[in-house]
Amino acid sequence: TPGTTPGTSVRDDGGWVGGEPEWSSADGSGEGSASAMESSPDIVPIADGGGMAAETAPFPVGGAEPIEGDAYPAPPTYPDTAELRAGNVDDNADFVAFVEYLDRIESLGISTRPFDPTGRIVVSVRDADGLPAAGVEVAVTGAEGVAVATIRSTANGSARFLPTLYGTPEQTYTFTALGVSQSATPDSVVTLTVQAIDRSTAPVALDVLFLLDATGSMGDEIDRLKTTIDTVAGRIAAMDTEPDVRFAMTMYRDLTDTFVTSTYDFTGNIDDFRAAIEKVVAEGGDDYPEALDEGLAEALGTPSWRDPATTMQLVFLVADAPPQVARQVDTTYVQSITAAISRGIKVFPIASSESDDQAEAVFRQIAQATGARFVFLTGGANGAATGPGTDIGSTDYEELALDDLIVRLVSEELAALTGVMPIEPTGSTDPTIPTSNPDGQ
Repeated sequence: TPGTTPGTSVRDDGGWVGGEPEWSSADGSGEGSASAMESSPDIVPIADGGGMAAETAPFPVGGAEPIEGDAYPAPPTYPDTAELRAGNVDDNADFVAFVEYLDRIESLGISTRPFDPTGRIVVSVRDADGLPAAGVEVAVTGAEGVAVATIRSTANGSARFLPTLYGTPEQTYTFTALGVSQSATPDSVVTLTVQAIDRSTAPVALDVLFLLDATGSMGDEIDRLKTTIDTVAGRIAAMDTEPDVRFAMTMYRDLTDTFVTSTYDFTGNIDDFRAAIEKVVAEGGDDYPEALDEGLAEALGTPSWRDPATTMQLVFLVADAPPQVARQVDTTYVQSITAAISRGIKVFPIASSESDDQAEAVFRQIAQATGARFVFLTGGANGAATGPGTDIGSTDYEELALDDLIVRLVSEELAALTGVMPIEPTGSTDPTIPTSNPDGQ
């Protein structure tokens, strides 16, 4: 069940935690009704305040408008031979611009769950040779030594502490790792030089989870993602660094669908993982926002993740819609962000074709806080999968085939641990595409 301690999942012989989900509804429609959602006892308006909409309408502020009645806009279609292509940006590279972007989105009346990244403190953990120390737990204490948070360094030895996520802005904090401490105030950088780190020649342990929006609007893209994820899994497993890699998958829909969340647990058997991907069916969803809160909580809590001290952990979230920010849930995506930070998990959102301002803002919040990049498809009907209020311009990113981009992102993470340079794309069909990101990306 969601929220269980990582590594304690109960899976059946097929690898599905709790059994394979029911992919389609009994009548074949796979769609719940908007009226059913509005009357559901599980949908409770959140109290006013905190910048969130206090409404339960199926199309909240920032969501896509229905075309007719409660119908969701038709999902995008692609030529049978079309590959998914994508760009990416790093909001930690220009943090001031990111904060300005979020302020502007809020001024437009677009709601997210309360999330304020201001005061960010970047923590860099290094060994005596100046090399990044990954997987190191850092205790954060405030005034009079009161415990505030626990964060963990990612592959490049860094972690981000956002004071307002923990309700303690404008304090002096002390960061302690492996007996080394340093104090800092908001908007600063902390470097902790710790004892020598074991850099044995054993393969890097790598857990990669794909978190998929499996609702109807993702149908055509899910079909292409099956091929993309299959290719990515094979290419990662075959890297020269030979990581000890396992793959898992969590899917989510929404409350009135045949399932809200479902997880295929980690496996090192690529053929088994491919077979699980092939079974995925996109259906339901009904309204625009989906159960992203619940999906992210399950992805972090249910699969059998290995020890974060010795395992690089990555999540690729593929979705085209924001969470139901007006709904009370057991674990919000902001709470899941803090859980990911505490375990050194990077979450790379991949925005799909129907993403709007609300979806983009949420995805970028998740990416920035966990130290990941925001990825977005670039070949949809409306161009790049960003909202009209975005600050991302066409010159701010390079465009690659999605599988090339995901493999590059993974190889960059591995490079920080192994010293092996990240691989360059091999499947791009456009020779004019650069092999390095534009300045600042």
